Amino acid sequence: MHWIRCKKMKRVLLIAIGILVLLAAAIVLVPPLIDLGAHKARYLPLVEQALQRKVDVGEIRLRIVPEPAIRLSALKVSDNPAFSKEPFFTAQQIRLRLRLWPLLRGQLQVEELILEKPVLNLLKKPDGAFNFADIGKKKEEIAKKEKKEAAPKAKEAARFSELIPALLRIEEGKVTLQTQGQKPLQIRGIGLSLQDFSTDLPFPYRVALNPPGLKPISLEGQLRYQESQAALSLKDNHLKAEDVDFAVSGTVADLTSVPRLNLSLANDGFEIKPIVQLLAAAGIVPKELEVSGPLGLRVTLSGPSNNLLSQIQTKLKGLKVSDSHAFKGNVTGEIQLSAPLGGDAPLVRSMRGSGQLAAKDGELTNVDLTKKIEQITGMIGMSKEQRAGATTFKTLETDFTLADGIAEFKRIYLQSPVMEAQGGGKMTLEPPVLDLVIEAAMASDVSARAGRGKATPFLKDSQGRIVVPLKITGPAKSPSVNVDSQKMMKKGLGQMLEQKGSVFERLFRRR
Repeated sequence: MHWIRCKKMKRVLLIAIGILVLLAAAIVLVPPLIDLGAHKARYLPLVEQALQRKVDVGEIRLRIVPEPAIRLSALKVSDNPAFSKEPFFTAQQIRLRLRLWPLLRGQLQVEELILEKPVLNLLKKPDGAFNFADIGKKKEEIAKKEKKEAAPKAKEAARFSELIPALLRIEEGKVTLQTQGQKPLQIRGIGLSLQDFSTDLPFPYRVALNPPGLKPISLEGQLRYQESQAALSLKDNHLKAEDVDFAVSGTVADLTSVPRLNLSLANDGFEIKPIVQLLAAAGIVPKELEVSGPLGLRVTLSGPSNNLLSQIQTKLKGLKVSDSHAFKGNVTGEIQLSAPLGGDAPLVRSMRGSGQLAAKDGELTNVDLTKKIEQITGMIGMSKEQRAGATTFKTLETDFTLADGIAEFKRIYLQSPVMEAQGGGKMTLEPPVLDLVIEAAMASDVSARAGRGKATPFLKDSQGRIVVPLKITGPAKSPSVNVDSQKMMKKGLGQMLEQKGSVFERLFRRR
């Protein structure tokens, strides 16, 4: 019996050694990557039919040991000829790590997917059509005809989840976005990492990119995929841009058709200076504008991805503003804006909103309100301090609405050492042009220095202050200040204006 047992053990040992030898030989003799290029003619037409695009691959190789994997190089997907002859998508290399046992059973299950240096070229026509709209279009039309299919969303979602591997990485990606007739926008250095993808539990992810002229931007946190709704929920997510950290939350639904967003971004207090410097470098705000101090910002994005609506709420918490072509001062207040991120209308004209702003202890740098008043009233003898007060203010407040590229100022109030002014008007935003009407009531001690001309009694209010109606019109950087002749006539000066060649006619007839 002992001899029989020894014989069996030797046989098992020899079989084990034989298997090891065969494996070793396979590792040494079989090429680690088997070229599958001969099979491209068989499977590429299937991919092209699904995408409705011409697809080409440099080479495809299969590795069996030490773990099964597929490597594709020089992948190229053509664009819609109506848009461009250049490729729609390219990738230097795509690597797929496969699960061994499913592969032995004839199933292709991807454990890890790595895209090296992918390039995506997005083109947009003036009518809003993108060059990716036709991808898979025939497949979608067939799906629409299958109206009797039970629970189509759940089935589509299931197929979508099967396409996502447990590990996904994108390395050194690039996206080019170009609207015909405009300068293209290129975003480089795009990276994506996704781990432990699951339809049951939240999983971590990270996205990073390098927009032109900006510091690297990153978005990371946890996602949860709801298979029944084909939706992603964002949990404990953070967006970092220009060293500012924003909390991000919400959902992205309908991933199998047109994604629908309901996302919010918030930071209730951050230093605005680097953001303004960035906007100035990009030419979005004037380079001479200097702003620093805390700002609260909340942004929501809602609607389908091809017609998003953005809503922005800002709280100015004592910003120090300095603009040589407008004013200087410490600003507080709130602004609420909404704007569609789609359509053909310029963003400035499509924005809607309202706001309340107040500036303290500042200075007007683009206009002198008292110069015209001095000419009219013969006001003389102002001290140096009072003359400086012509451009300074203790308080400047305004309530405004925004629509169709025009800011409508419902109320303007200014209090300075030499006057108190109230009024309203509007400003065209692009280009900035003012059309304001105010009544400036000079301080009592300043009014006392006015000349004793015939006009003076008509200009005084019940408090003995000289009140002059003014119109401020023209480019915001250098507007003109003139007397509002219509209001002056209502004050009883019509007969004076009829005096041909009088100083009043020359001053008041200008608008």
